[in-house]
Amino acid sequence: MNLETKWLEDFLALADLRNFSRAAAQRNVTQPAFGRRIRSLEQATGIELIDRGTTPVSLTPQGRLFRTTARNLLRQMEEGLNQIHGLDEPGSQPIDFAASHSLSLSQLPNLLEHMSKFDVAARCRVESIDMDLAVEALQQGRCDFLLGFDIDALMQPPFASLPLGKTWMRPVCASNSKGNPLFQLEAGQPLPLLRYSPGSHMGRRVNTLLKKSADRLQFRPVMESSLTDLLKVMALRGKGIAWLPDYAITDELRCGQLQPLGGEEWCIAVDVVLYRNDVRLHAGAERFWSLLAKQCAVGWLLPM
Repeated sequence: MNLETKWLEDFLALADLRNFSRAAAQRNVTQPAFGRRIRSLEQATGIELIDRGTTPVSLTPQGRLFRTTARNLLRQMEEGLNQIHGLDEPGSQPIDFAASHSLSLSQLPNLLEHMSKFDVAARCRVESIDMDLAVEALQQGRCDFLLGFDIDALMQPPFASLPLGKTWMRPVCASNSKGNPLFQLEAGQPLPLLRYSPGSHMGRRVNTLLKKSADRLQFRPVMESSLTDLLKVMALRGKGIAWLPDYAITDELRCGQLQPLGGEEWCIAVDVVLYRNDVRLHAGAERFWSLLAKQCAVGWLLPM
C-alpha cells in the first residue's frame, strides 16, 4: 500500500471541517487538487472514506474508523522523528480521553492515579464535555478512550469496552436546621425539581423514571442543566430535589449537607465504562488498555 503523509493530513482536515473548499484552503491547495488527493487515499486504502451525498460531507462508518488510524499513524511518525532527534522520550505520545463533566472531575482522576502505578498515562489530554458529544468524539476518532456510562450504541462493534464499576443516581435535597430533608417524595403540591437537560444522557435516565411515577408524584422544574456539579450546588442551596450520582455527593451525604430521599425504587443504577474504537491505537494507549484489562480481569473497580 502506497500512502502519502499529505493524504492523511488532507483527510483529517476534511474530517474536521466537513467541507471540501474550506479543507482545501486550510491545506493550501486548490479544491480540485484536494479532491483528487482524497480520491487517491480512498483508492490506496480500498475504502470509501467520505460520504459525499450529505451536506455537510460526513465520514462513512469505515472512514470514522480510519480517522483513528490516520491520526495515530501521523502521531507515531512524529514521535519517531522526535526520538531520532532526541526531542522526545519513547512512548511519550499523549493519551486522549473524552469524559462527561462529572466523571472527568471525579472518576477519571481516580483511574489515572491507579494506572500511574504501572507507569502509563504519564501524559494525557482530557476533553470534558457533554456525554453525547463525548460519544461523538469517540465515534469520529477524535479521542483514544471515552469514560462514560452504559451506552448501548458503544456496547457493540466497532467498539470495545471495559466495565469499571457501578454507581447509583439517587434523589437528594438539602437539610433544614434540624438536619432533616427540606423536601419529601410525597404526593401533594408539585415538588421543585433540579433536572438534567432532557436531551442529556442523565436527563433521559431520570425522565424515564419520572414518567413511570407520574401518577404518584408531580414535579415542578425550577432549573435545568447538563452539569451535575451545578445541580448539586443548587440542591445544597435548598432550591429543590436533584437526582445525583453517588460519586459526586459522597462527602455531602457523609456530613449531612444532602439527604437521600425515598427508597431503592427511586434510585437508578448506572454503569461506568471505558470505551475505545476496536482499531489499533498508538503504543501508549494500547499499553494503557492492556494493563487496565488485566486489572479488571482480577476484579479491580473504580471506587464509587
